[in-house]
Amino acid sequence: MEKILHIEELVEHIVSEVTRPLPSRHNVSYSDLLSLTMVSNIFRRITKPYLYRSLVISPAIQEQLLRTMRALPELSEHIQAIFLARYPEPMGQLMCFVWRLPNLRTLDIDFSSSELVDLAPVLKRLSITALRLSSVEALHGEEDRADEWAFTNNSIQTLDISFTQPHEVWEECYEFGRFAAVFRNLENLRIHSTGDEWPCTLNAPVFRCLVHAFRNAFQSTLRDFSFQYNDYTHASTYDGDESLSDTFDARGLIKESHLEHLKVETNSLLRPMPSHTLRSLEIGISCLPSSLHTLYLRHEVDCGTLTPRENNLMYSEEAQCLSQLIKLTGRKSRFLGLQKVTLAVCLPVWFEEVAIRVIKVHARRAQVQLDVIFMSWFDYTSEDTFKSWPEYDIARDPRHPSYDPMTLRRRRDG
Repeated sequence: MEKILHIEELVEHIVSEVTRPLPSRHNVSYSDLLSLTMVSNIFRRITKPYLYRSLVISPAIQEQLLRTMRALPELSEHIQAIFLARYPEPMGQLMCFVWRLPNLRTLDIDFSSSELVDLAPVLKRLSITALRLSSVEALHGEEDRADEWAFTNNSIQTLDISFTQPHEVWEECYEFGRFAAVFRNLENLRIHSTGDEWPCTLNAPVFRCLVHAFRNAFQSTLRDFSFQYNDYTHASTYDGDESLSDTFDARGLIKESHLEHLKVETNSLLRPMPSHTLRSLEIGISCLPSSLHTLYLRHEVDCGTLTPRENNLMYSEEAQCLSQLIKLTGRKSRFLGLQKVTLAVCLPVWFEEVAIRVIKVHARRAQVQLDVIFMSWFDYTSEDTFKSWPEYDIARDPRHPSYDPMTLRRRRDG
C-alpha cells in the first residue's frame, strides 16, 4: 500500500509539471493532458482534475461541454478557472453553468460582444477572486440601468482589463465609473490596451479618468497597479474633455495610496494644468507613495527640448529628469520598504552618452536594486508590449560591461 502511495505521489508530481501552465487564453491546447490520460488508469485518475481545472470554452465546444457536465456533475468541483472566448452572448446560458461551480476562482471573458452592465449579475453573485476582461469598451451607459450597479463586490482581489477604443469620450463613460465603484477589496489592478484591430489609446487624460474611477480602491485596498501607457503623441490628438479630466487628482490619489507595486509612464504622473514647474521636479518623490516595494517607470527623453548640437546637454532639463529618477533609489528614508526600481528609458542615439554619464554618477548612491533598460523609439512605439514595456535585460543596461553602444542603432535600423 505504501509503495502504491509513493507511485501516486510521483505521478502527481509528473502531471503537475507537464501541465504547467494549464490551458488559458494564452495556451488553449489540451493535448498534453489528454495524452497523459492514455498512459494508465493511475495517470487517468490523477490527470482528470487537471483536465477540468482550467477550461477554455468557445462556441464550438460549448454544447458538448455542457452535456458532459450535466452527465458528470462531480466534475464541476475541479473547475477553478474559465476563459470564455468570443461569445455572442457570454452572459446568458453559460453564466447559468458558471454559477454551479463551487470552486471557481478565476473568470476570463472576451468582452467583444457584450456590455459591462451584462456583467453586473455575475459580480453580484459569484465569489471569484480574479477577473480578467478583454476588449472592453467604456460606455456612457443607460441611466435607467444604473440601479443594476447598486451592490458591492468583496471577493474580487485581482482585476485585469484590456480596452478597445471607446466611441464616447472617457470623461463621459459613466457606466465604467459605476462598474469600478463596485469593488471593495481590490488589491491588484492592471490596465492595458487590447491587441485587436481596435486598440485603445492610453495616455495621461485616460490615466486620470481611470484612477478617478477606481478612487475607492486607491484610497483603501489597492496594493498593485499597472497602467500600460501607449500614446507616443502624448494626448496631442486627444478629443476628450480635458477641462474635466484635468480636475481628477490622479497624482494625489497615487501619492496618498498604499500601493506596494507600481508600473507607469512618467508622463502619466505630470500635473495636467499648465505650470512653470520644471518637468524634472514633477516626476520625483512628490508624486509617489511611501509604501512602495517595487517601482517600474517608463520614461521618454523629450527630444523636442533638445538638439544634438547643444554643448551643455549634461545640464539640460532632460538630464535633470534622469537624475531625479535615479535619485529615487537613494531615498531610503522616504521609501522604507522599497526594494527595486526599474527604469526603462527611451532616448535618441545622440543623447545616449549623456544619459550613461548621468546614470552612472547617480547610481553610485543607490540604496536599492536599480535595473536600467535603454530602448529605442521603435521599441517605445511598438504594439508589442514585450518591446514597449520591456523586462530587464542586462545586455540593455548601460552600466554593465556587456552593454553594446550599437544597441539603439541596431534596433533603429532593424
